[in-house]
Amino acid sequence: MRDGLRRFLLRSVLLTLLLPVALAVVGGLGGLLSAVGDRAGAVACGRVCLVVGAAWLMALAGTVTVGGLLALDGPPSHGPPPGRDRVEPPPAGH
Repeated sequence: MRDGLRRFLLRSVLLTLLLPVALAVVGGLGGLLSAVGDRAGAVACGRVCLVVGAAWLMALAGTVTVGGLLALDGPPSHGPPPGRDRVEPPPAGH
């Protein structure tokens, strides 16, 4: 389960970083289309901005939630705890 959460965290961090760039590009394109008089194109870009903004908020919420879950879970374990799989030798002198 931990590996799945780590993969989800990686993807959500990437989306959290990349979606604002897409939002800025589409918003700028909408402003440009509005300035040259293409009202339909500007409205379409505005709607795409709403969808990208909502996706960005969901990615941000997923990043925070999964990051918190992984932090509360503690460090990953790589086998049994130290000392459990070893047999202590008897004390010297007996």
